[in-house]
Amino acid sequence: MARPVKTLVPRNGHTLVVGVVARISGGANQKELSLDDQYDHAKQVVAELYDGPVDYRVISTTGKGERLDRPELAELEALLRSGELDLLIAEDIGRIVRGTAADALCGIAVDHGVRVIAPNDCIDTAEDTWQEDVISACRDHVGHNSHTSKRLKQKLMNRFKLGRGATARPIYGYVIPDGAKTYGEWQKDPAATAVYREWFLRLKEDRNCTAVADALNAKKIPTGPYARRKTWDGKMVRRVTSNPVLKGSPGRGFKRTVKHHETGRRVSVRNPEGPTFRECPHLAHVEPDLWDEVNHLLEDANRDFGRKPLNGADPLRGRPKKRTCFPGQHARCWYCGRHYVWGGNGVTENLMCSGSREWKCWNSIGFGGLRAAEAVARALRAELERLAGFDDQFRGLVEEAGRRGDAHADRRRAELERAEAALATRWANLARGVAEYGPKPMFAEQLAQLKAEDARLGCERRELGRLCGRAPVLPGSVAELRQEFEAKFRDLATDSPEFGTLLRSVVPEFHVYLVRLCDGGHPLPRARVTLSLAGVVADARHAPGVTAFLTRTVTLDLFEPPQRERIRAEAVRLAGAGLEQRQIAVRLPEPATQAGVWQALALDRRMRDLGLDTPYVMVSGPPSDYPKLRRHHNEKFNFEPLPAYRPPEL
Repeated sequence: MARPVKTLVPRNGHTLVVGVVARISGGANQKELSLDDQYDHAKQVVAELYDGPVDYRVISTTGKGERLDRPELAELEALLRSGELDLLIAEDIGRIVRGTAADALCGIAVDHGVRVIAPNDCIDTAEDTWQEDVISACRDHVGHNSHTSKRLKQKLMNRFKLGRGATARPIYGYVIPDGAKTYGEWQKDPAATAVYREWFLRLKEDRNCTAVADALNAKKIPTGPYARRKTWDGKMVRRVTSNPVLKGSPGRGFKRTVKHHETGRRVSVRNPEGPTFRECPHLAHVEPDLWDEVNHLLEDANRDFGRKPLNGADPLRGRPKKRTCFPGQHARCWYCGRHYVWGGNGVTENLMCSGSREWKCWNSIGFGGLRAAEAVARALRAELERLAGFDDQFRGLVEEAGRRGDAHADRRRAELERAEAALATRWANLARGVAEYGPKPMFAEQLAQLKAEDARLGCERRELGRLCGRAPVLPGSVAELRQEFEAKFRDLATDSPEFGTLLRSVVPEFHVYLVRLCDGGHPLPRARVTLSLAGVVADARHAPGVTAFLTRTVTLDLFEPPQRERIRAEAVRLAGAGLEQRQIAVRLPEPATQAGVWQALALDRRMRDLGLDTPYVMVSGPPSDYPKLRRHHNEKFNFEPLPAYRPPEL
């Protein structure tokens, strides 16, 4: 470049202080040697302009030129403002920053008496036109970057569409021969097909990705050649489950990058135009219908569990990402509708209402989780024993379900057709609305709802297709049902997550409320539990009569009764025989005092005076005579049930 004649005079009177900016983006084909080349180029420029002693201050970095939050930019600005530099050199202005922020930095340099030279862009702030030159160079650098990005994206997408390459990195279950560049040359590992099928069937049953991860780790299944982690976790299982290559349809274009102009960062977001797919049936480990159904079920199960702001704050609602044992995150508070969580009142093995922790529910009474799980298990076995006397009735329902299987499927098919017709009408209305009013934010929300409904109906149609022409597979007798139940629960510890997963399938509802003895005392937790033995039989939901027969609601006490209630019946019997209270205390099956016997008899009299069949009464609100329940007196407390929550009838 033809540089203007301008004498460089060191401001310190003896040594020229020169700042040098050298930067590479850090791409695969770039080497750090390029930084040395830029430094050497800067020294050549200085040698042409000045022949005295020079002190070089080098700022060398690896990072994207668009990034405005790089620490070296703050370091450079501080150096320009320090009053020490005489000259700043960068090979081209894009080495400092790619964008018009370079103009601002050059302006700071000029204001503080620092000359800026970018030889490759023919920029020298000694010229009057330096600002125009900087802006023009910035435009060229930004345009070049944009054009290169578009060219590469178009080229790679074209190769993908034509099957010439642009493959993703392989996941577990695929073998890439040496030199293979296309999906057509990929091979699937036959041993992985059985693993993936069991994987998807398990997710279809309980939607628990972490449980699948634990099973994969137990079998020592590798995570894949490019996975950073060497063991599976729930996030990795969910991510692999959603990969369409598993159904033989690899895709490209799921995400796109968007620039955040305040920082210069490019963030990855979902591509609004959607991905492009190729059909590669030889890569399918699972059937497309099964892949679609499982992913829809997972999306539907997790749709409402994301952390959404409430009044500008994270309410931390829903289930945690870690696994939990039954009945954690399954039992609900009868009063506010929120889940019970482990760690109630500082006791690790107890559960309490999560709303109480958030000062939104007064019910802070906890209960033992292991006691609750054992009580539910006993109730299930008792229900199976009860059903033994109705074996003929159960067998008749199974036979009736087999005879009416086609009729039930026809009814469901008719309902499905009506729902699909209604959905088609909604699609048409949405299309007319967009055509008439243009794209509006409200239409985006309606579109998401229609897509979700379309996916749900698709799963229903695929399920009906599998049921077509066959009767539901059901146990022929109560004994067979019991065997199936025992086979699933055998060898599982009561406090294990696996036991909890099975219990959730047979206990669809678990509501906890409080009771207390009619003469006062501590509030005690009691549960209203719905048991559905149909949960252990996959096809039971297709036989409504069988499901109703195998479902009942029971009441479980999650507490040890106080002594006066435990001894009440026997004390009343002995008192009726004419014995005194001290004599009664000696004859009771457990150690008791005369005062304890007096309390038991008083409790019985109080129960009869109130006309009660049992001494327990429900606690509908915080009792005023129980000082330990004081949470509702705190200024932070505000009773707030879940929106639209209605407690079930007791």
